[in-house]
Amino acid sequence: MFSLGAAGVAEEGDRGVEPPTRQTWDDGPPEPPSPTIRLRAWFESPDDDLRAAAEACLPPAVEARWEAVPDEDWSTAWRVNFPVFRAGRLVVSPPWEEVPGSLILEPGQGFGTGQHATTRLVLERLVSLLDLERDATPRRRVLDVGCGSGILSLAAAHLGADAYGIDHDPFAVEGARAQAVRNGLSTPFDTTPLADVPGRWAIVLANLFADTLVDLADALIAKAGDHLILGGILADREKRVRDVFDPRLGQPDRSQDNEWVCLHYHVPDA
Repeated sequence: MFSLGAAGVAEEGDRGVEPPTRQTWDDGPPEPPSPTIRLRAWFESPDDDLRAAAEACLPPAVEARWEAVPDEDWSTAWRVNFPVFRAGRLVVSPPWEEVPGSLILEPGQGFGTGQHATTRLVLERLVSLLDLERDATPRRRVLDVGCGSGILSLAAAHLGADAYGIDHDPFAVEGARAQAVRNGLSTPFDTTPLADVPGRWAIVLANLFADTLVDLADALIAKAGDHLILGGILADREKRVRDVFDPRLGQPDRSQDNEWVCLHYHVPDA
């Protein structure tokens, strides 16, 4: 196809999709490969001769279908996936649709723009909690573990809390710092390991995979002074997380969006 001038070629499994990438927490045997493959090749204004030549490259039993693909400005089309959204009184907007008084978030390399259910569930819990404690003195201290893009830390700071984000990925940290500058916030971000973060924090946020939450359970509980909010938990992994946290923190407030679960623990007095 490339030798005939194709601008691009893609292989897809049955129904146009590949089986999902196997994750560390997946149980059982992997999904079998697709019994058939769909080949897509893109040509600019193919004439009858080019179409015939392309089809001649395919095995006789393969059905070829041609369809027009409308022109689209792909440099900006992706923006439709990042609309303005709200979580309580918090408004998050992209820089090309800036809402006055909102938290401005540029989609980038660090995970988390607030659109995904995992981030949104934690954001909703965080905003509700800060609203209830809006007049708290001193300002609530928030620790964001695995901060990614920094959206949770920045949202907390935007709403008046003292926030701090950590992540093992230096590129995520660099991106989060840039987001803070864009919003005029002094929120610090770095790669300090959780165990080395000093003191306890009124609110600890951890929007991570279930297995990572379990691995970090001791350190997360040790850092949480009043509230521990856990996100990134697939519903079929919830029991694994709760078997570790519930015996030490009690029953959490729970919220769910499709397959994703958020657990909000009220930390008992030491």
